Amino acid sequence: MNNWPQSILLLLGSCLLMLHVSAQPVVRLASASDGVSLEGHLVYFQDSTHIRTVSDVLQPKIQAAFSSVTTPVPNFGYVTGLEAANPVWLRFRVQNADPQPQTWLTEIDFWCFDELQLFVVDGQNRVLSASPVIGWKTPVNERLRQHRHYWFPFTLGGRQNVTVYLRMLKRRGTQIVPIKLIRESVYESVVQRGYLFWGGVLFTLSFVAIVSLFFFLATFDRIYSKYILCLFGLLGFFFINDGFMNQFAFETQFWLPRQNVYFLFPLILFYSQLLFVRSFLTLRHTPSYRWHTAGTVVLWCGGFCLLALTAEWFWPLTPTAELVLMRIFSVFYWFPMPVIVAYIVVSIVRGYHVREAWLYLVAVSPFYALNLGQVFANFRIIPTYEPVADFTYYGMAALFEVLALTFGLAYRYKLDRDQTERLMQERTRQQQRTYEAEVQTLAMKNSLLVEKERIARDLHDNVGAHLAFVVTNLTHISDQAEKHPVSNGREWAGQLRTIVTHTREAVKLLRETIWAIHQESFTVEEFSERLNQYINRYVHEADGLHVDVVVTGSQTQRLTSAQVLNLFRIVQEALNNVMKHARATTATVQLGVQSGGHITLRIRDNGRGFTWANGAMHENHYGLQNMQARARELGGTFRVFAEDGTTVEVEV
Repeated sequence: MNNWPQSILLLLGSCLLMLHVSAQPVVRLASASDGVSLEGHLVYFQDSTHIRTVSDVLQPKIQAAFSSVTTPVPNFGYVTGLEAANPVWLRFRVQNADPQPQTWLTEIDFWCFDELQLFVVDGQNRVLSASPVIGWKTPVNERLRQHRHYWFPFTLGGRQNVTVYLRMLKRRGTQIVPIKLIRESVYESVVQRGYLFWGGVLFTLSFVAIVSLFFFLATFDRIYSKYILCLFGLLGFFFINDGFMNQFAFETQFWLPRQNVYFLFPLILFYSQLLFVRSFLTLRHTPSYRWHTAGTVVLWCGGFCLLALTAEWFWPLTPTAELVLMRIFSVFYWFPMPVIVAYIVVSIVRGYHVREAWLYLVAVSPFYALNLGQVFANFRIIPTYEPVADFTYYGMAALFEVLALTFGLAYRYKLDRDQTERLMQERTRQQQRTYEAEVQTLAMKNSLLVEKERIARDLHDNVGAHLAFVVTNLTHISDQAEKHPVSNGREWAGQLRTIVTHTREAVKLLRETIWAIHQESFTVEEFSERLNQYINRYVHEADGLHVDVVVTGSQTQRLTSAQVLNLFRIVQEALNNVMKHARATTATVQLGVQSGGHITLRIRDNGRGFTWANGAMHENHYGLQNMQARARELGGTFRVFAEDGTTVEVEV
């Protein structure tokens, strides 16, 4: 009888507990559903003592301390070390809506918890089942399900109501608890879909990395090597964060102290993105080069972050030193983000790389929006929505980023290749122009040499012969004058007149040569006028010979100085032969020039003609040989017909 007050108090506490627990929403598990969300059905309690058991938690005082989880996904912020880490108890109530027993699985879709344990309690606060304590240090083959995530099975009898408690402890990093219920019968299909999705994501990232390697080997452009580093960071980010390293490379996660390997690849990812942006949106040689310097400073901060992750290899950290180091690490961890944003803004505002900046902004926005959303959720700035806690969304955002950037880099490669081809074509054209100019110069030099040789020969054969005759005769007259006094003036006067004639002939030939080389080209009309002047002045002086000049074809067609001089000399030589040997009364000079440059020259007379010796030109016919040489020099043919007079024909 003396214990009745305590009994009454105990009864009242139990009633209050039942009222408190019954006030929590119940999750109804029907056989028609394969999965159930626990959003709005969770409450939590943080154990500051670190030692409470499930029996302690079932006490009315502790039960009254549970608070509602107000976000779609439970998130208890950052924890930086063992001293600050408190176990968190999650509670939810479930009811079997069917009369038959059901087996369900509680999935924790995150790998890096230190301790997880699930308890199932009935309506009388009796513990029906308690799972073993498992965590990231527990090998996969020792878990309840051999999977990279944590799966806790529990069975409900027909129409049974139970309360489920999940004890969670995480000593470092974000304390997000992605939790949901899956029917045990669909476990295999859910796992297969998950591996199929992540296999596609990791294969795509690996394939793009291999293609980028080919681009790098083809161009040796460092931007592709930095892009490969970004892809390597993404591969590591998903390989670790979705638990593949914990499942398939269990020992590797202990290469760094504690769970620091969890921070390594996100660190590589963010800093490799900064390396990539410094090349993709380079500001190095622009007025905004200070941002390039800022990026260099931030990269050195990345070196400090690597040192912080490995510091415990070299010396033990006190709780205070660990806290300070992790706070600095958390700040430096996000340093690349504002610098990358600055690169994008400066490139767009200043107009340096506008298209590239917009492409990069669109490509990375989904992935970094999820990352920043998780940061804001960890600081309780925004609620923790499912996309920031489910790495499936990160995987889809990463695929979008990689495909967009790969397209951009492929387009950039095309532009670079086209630019290289244009430069090569321009270089080829420049080399061709240089070659043509050199060939033209050599041809001009050769033409000048030929022209010099021709002029020298012309002067030597014509002007030189007349001048030699003048010199010889003047020498002879001088010698006679010294030996004998002038007794026969008529004879000497005849000799002097002969010398004067040859001198005039030499002057005439010299003027004709100078006229022919005075300009580069002549029209056919100009050439015919010169022929008429020559014939009227010199040839018609010969008694009994009449010469006509007939020009046909294009009067405006231009002839080179070499053509004019050689044709003129052939006409001179032919008419000289007519006057000396043919005894002709008429002669005709026919010149036909077609618009394509074909030239035909004929000098025909009505004289007595001559005969060939054995059908060939006699070696003593120096005039004919000279005309033949000039025709060959013009690239033409020379023929002589001696029937009904003489016809000299040249075709060029």
